[in-house]
Amino acid sequence: DAPPAAAGAEGAPAGGLASVPAPTVPPAADVLPFPVVRPAPEERYVTCVPLVPLAAAAGGFGDPQHVADDDREWIALDTGRRPRPGMFVARVVGRSMEPAVPDGAWCLFAAPVTGSRQGRIVLAALRDAVDPETGERYTVKRYESRKQRAGGAWRHAAVTLKPANPEFEPIVLGGADAERVRVVAELVDVVHPPAPRPGALRP
Repeated sequence: DAPPAAAGAEGAPAGGLASVPAPTVPPAADVLPFPVVRPAPEERYVTCVPLVPLAAAAGGFGDPQHVADDDREWIALDTGRRPRPGMFVARVVGRSMEPAVPDGAWCLFAAPVTGSRQGRIVLAALRDAVDPETGERYTVKRYESRKQRAGGAWRHAAVTLKPANPEFEPIVLGGADAERVRVVAELVDVVHPPAPRPGALRP
């Protein structure tokens, strides 16, 4: 069976939603450019990583040790990076992170995100907000936060999820919304760009 495509969320495009074409998904035949494997338990995260749709990751990627079960599809990667528990591959659909993350690219993520998230490209789950274009409660963006001291502790005053594509505006969350943003995973690498669309010029 073909794997489910993982949709990435976009920020509101400058100039209004109608002015920006909707994200596109290549045909099913182009969906999975990796060999699917059936690893023994001891081979997981050694020679392969699971394929996890972004919606599933954002909704329940609490413990990376338990995301990969016998029902997951596992794929072999040849990226030169050593797999580790918590890594997964997902497909990001949308133009907001172009050119760094092309629309339809397969990307390697790692969870949990340790240390400062500032400036990293992350998969973020939005508890009380949705992406203006897709209506999804998750997005792949560059994370920036501003903190303030309150009651003897530091709290998020604002979290900005910034696109790379200037056609899109950032998602800015303040107050309680900023505290409810959950950083699920960090983008490690684009491991396979999308196939050229029909009629597109190859570089």
